Amino acid sequence: MGNLNVGDRFVNTSEDMNIIEQNRLQALIEITEQHNKEVTQLKSRIETYEQKSEKLNKQLKAADAELKALRVHNPDRMKKQIKRLQEQNRTLTGENTALKAKQKQLAQQLDSSKQELEQLHKEAAKQEGEEESK
Repeated sequence: MGNLNVGDRFVNTSEDMNIIEQNRLQALIEITEQHNKEVTQLKSRIETYEQKSEKLNKQLKAADAELKALRVHNPDRMKKQIKRLQEQNRTLTGENTALKAKQKQLAQQLDSSKQELEQLHKEAAKQEGEEESK
């Protein structure tokens, strides 16, 4: 082999090359071990964050369910619903009163029609009796 310039000195033996290569490999092993440690730590942190994320998702779902329940029982919403139902009740009560008045009127007309019919039957029977007696 020829001479190899390393910094300020020349390396010319294979033994020196082996030492340099061993030092280089040792440095790579240390770097790899450090990276493996960091990767392990990052994986651990990822698992922790995933667990926290799942926990937060459960809390979010619970909060959403509670929000829906609160919206259902919201006092303002219930007041509006009560007002709407009261208005609907007033309208239906008014319609019911009008229908009862109409029913009463029709019942009176029916009664007067029945009386007129009875009177007409009596008059017809009376006329028949007079005609038979003649």
